[in-house]
Amino acid sequence: MALPLALALAVGAALAVQQPQAAMVWGLGCGLGHVLVRGRFGFASGYRRLLVERDPGPAYAQLLLVALLVIAMALVLALEPLTGLRPKLLNTTITLPFLAGAFLFGIGMERARACGCGSLAATSRGGAGVLAALVGLVIGAFIGSLHGPLLARLPQPRLDSPVGLDLFGLAGALLLQLLFIALIVFLLSRWTGQPPWAGQPRQSNPPYGAAAAVALLAIGLLLVTAEPWKVLWGLALSGAHLAQLLGWDPQSSIFWSSAKGQALLQGPGAWLFNHAVLVDLGLVYGSVATAIGQGRFRLAGEAPQSLAALARSGGGGLLMGYGGLLASGCNVNAFLGGVMSFSLHGWIWLAAALLGFASSLRLSGGFGNGAAVRAASQAAAIPPL
Repeated sequence: MALPLALALAVGAALAVQQPQAAMVWGLGCGLGHVLVRGRFGFASGYRRLLVERDPGPAYAQLLLVALLVIAMALVLALEPLTGLRPKLLNTTITLPFLAGAFLFGIGMERARACGCGSLAATSRGGAGVLAALVGLVIGAFIGSLHGPLLARLPQPRLDSPVGLDLFGLAGALLLQLLFIALIVFLLSRWTGQPPWAGQPRQSNPPYGAAAAVALLAIGLLLVTAEPWKVLWGLALSGAHLAQLLGWDPQSSIFWSSAKGQALLQGPGAWLFNHAVLVDLGLVYGSVATAIGQGRFRLAGEAPQSLAALARSGGGGLLMGYGGLLASGCNVNAFLGGVMSFSLHGWIWLAAALLGFASSLRLSGGFGNGAAVRAASQAAAIPPL
């Protein structure tokens, strides 16, 4: 691990010369990649284990992550008069494209057997399937950035997402979110017959330590960037820069032709020093470096992949990228970011994504066939993160 760590520090030092904040974002991204791989923490695998095997362990760890981020955001908001840090709170209007996008993301997550950040962390395994999913994510996110503004202009029902801070104040909103999380834990324990501690029959050991570590790093990003962690936006921006190099005209897009969009496309510096891009790059580097340190990284992957498996991974990535851009993000930005912003849209996103995930799982014959699903996951190009 000495050489990968030295390279990460060298990149951080080079970034710090231009922008110290960028170096911190890079370091936090590397840390996230390390934790996701070493702790095997993820979202898609937790949903799969819950729905297929009624194993709530990973889901309990996800809920711990949510609770820690909610508490952290409340503390940051409470201390704002002392620190001067005013974090960006996320709030998304509920529309048909938002719901459809979250549903599509859920389907893609099941098809690719990984979520957005899980697909980036899956670079730790190598292989063509991982590359197919990443290419699909970038292309889907870029196309979503083109279609999203067009769909938003269509006449359609709109519902402003209720925000707990506006309705109940900081203390009330915090209490309400924590009570809702506790309710989900209670319902999961009743449905599965397994409480949120390890050692129960059929239950995996919940990765609570990894969840706490991810929370600390995500809180670090909040303190450094003043906004919740983002994944898909960095991929969409990367896709836009690549498309521009290939001859695409940004003036043909509603968003990318705007002043904000044009500023984001002004040369390689606008790409490299974008916080979302830096986190994604750091996450990939941290994942690969961790796998190298463990002796598990294989550039060609662990086994050859069939065309069907590659199409599944690539198609899943495409659906995640496209759906996520329509639905204001993935598990990280839409779900975690929405919930820690005390906005109901985070929970609505999760419900729609889980519906899409479960629908795809049922069509693939996953329900009630835990052994088959485990075997398929082991054979997949992307590990179940």
